[in-house]
Amino acid sequence: MRSLNWKLGGALLLMVIVSVGLMAYLTNLSTAREFRQYISCINVVYAKKVEQSLALFYSKEHSWIGIQSALEASMEEENGRVVVVDSEGIVVGDNYRDWLGRDVEELGLEGDVSIDVWGEEVGEFYLIGTSVAWINRGYVGQWNKLIPPVLNMAEQDFLKRVRVSLILAGFLAAGVAILLGLIITRQITRPVHALTVGARRIAGGQFDYRAEIHSKDEIGDLAASFNEMASVLSKNEETRRRLLADITHELRTPLTVIEGTVNGILDGVFKPDAEQLNSIKEETFLLTRLINDLRDISLAEAGQLKLELAPIDVVKLVDRKLSQAERIAHEKGVQLELQAAQDIPEIRVDLLRIEQVIANLITNAVRHTFAGGKVSVSLQEGTADDGSGLDCPHLLISV
Repeated sequence: MRSLNWKLGGALLLMVIVSVGLMAYLTNLSTAREFRQYISCINVVYAKKVEQSLALFYSKEHSWIGIQSALEASMEEENGRVVVVDSEGIVVGDNYRDWLGRDVEELGLEGDVSIDVWGEEVGEFYLIGTSVAWINRGYVGQWNKLIPPVLNMAEQDFLKRVRVSLILAGFLAAGVAILLGLIITRQITRPVHALTVGARRIAGGQFDYRAEIHSKDEIGDLAASFNEMASVLSKNEETRRRLLADITHELRTPLTVIEGTVNGILDGVFKPDAEQLNSIKEETFLLTRLINDLRDISLAEAGQLKLELAPIDVVKLVDRKLSQAERIAHEKGVQLELQAAQDIPEIRVDLLRIEQVIANLITNAVRHTFAGGKVSVSLQEGTADDGSGLDCPHLLISV
């Protein structure tokens, strides 16, 4: 199973490669298109200048005699090849000097531009090696179709350098994006790793582990929830240990009494009469009650403790439980008292469970009250302002 670092890093790397690659590709296309348009605009101006210069030459000389010398003097080879053809289709000017006197049809040249002087076509010229070819309608200054240019070596070299620059910039941007992404990914995965370690420690019983919270985002909320869960587990573990100690203590007392009574009978200290047997029976009953209590606790924690609700008279129930505790209270010199308000209504409760609650409260109160003290049980109807926090009618039982 791959770690979250690799998953986030891989996803980030894929997004960076796709984004930067697409940006570089579209930028390269846009740059090449704009550059070609720029070159085309330059050649439009250049072609118009050549046409105007040739027309001016012919209007002065009234012929093409001397055009070759004029071309060689004014045109440089870097600007492309200019071929001038007279009205009969014969090359009369070529700044490269290779095609002088040849028929233009034999050369197979295309893209001619007519030269008009005072409304009369006196010849044509061709721009060869420039970045564009032109078609003319037959009158000066009207260019109505542009054939896409074929770039020369210098222009192609320029676009190549631009392309290389874009690639280098793309790699640089991708590297920076990946570096920042790794830092951000680490910021995300580090607290997750800490929570994973914490979960393992808690699973191993180290309930005092707490995750450090450094952010207020979803990760911070997760860490806070984790700490809250750890606190609850720690409290539950503490409660479990205390309950286990209490159960051990409660079970040890009747077992000690039973063991002591049986050993006394076997050793001849006690007679096996009804009194000793009743003592063993009472302690056995106490053990049974404790075991039943443990079962009830287990069912309650599992959410499977069923309650059999029925209307009961709580005053009579409390009075009965006080009567059952009378013998123990009398032996300790503790006085029992019941204070009940008038007209206490019946309530719907589980009789067995409420007996356990009241009996435990009264028994614990008698056990922890010094001789000469008093245990008082009061019952009264509760109201919304009695400090209980309940906003509905209820019965308040105080021991």
